[in-house]
Amino acid sequence: MKRSTVISAAVGLAAAVCGAAVSVRAAEQTPVPSPASNVEATQVAHGKVLFISNGCGWCHEGGGRKAGKCPQLMNSPRDDTFIINRIVGGSPGRMPSFAQQFTDTDIRAIIAYIRSLQPES
Repeated sequence: MKRSTVISAAVGLAAAVCGAAVSVRAAEQTPVPSPASNVEATQVAHGKVLFISNGCGWCHEGGGRKAGKCPQLMNSPRDDTFIINRIVGGSPGRMPSFAQQFTDTDIRAIIAYIRSLQPES
């Protein structure tokens, strides 16, 4: 092989390797949503729709961000089991039972929505 051909091939290979390295670095810096985060975002959105459409904000003001007639849900110290039991069973004189309105999937979505709450900006 001629020396000029070898040099041209080496330069071409080096350029290809460098270009691939730049592409890999660019891909590493670009956040790609994982399937889990897409599922969670969908679940949070569904929970928000359920929260709004079932009038939860009437008592849990600001979409659950503020205390109103009922406690603030954002940053609640209550665990998921407590909240699930309250949604399903209600609390006499405080909160109606939603056992007939929500499926288990709905309740998990509402919990996801509550846990996602951030202060409004």
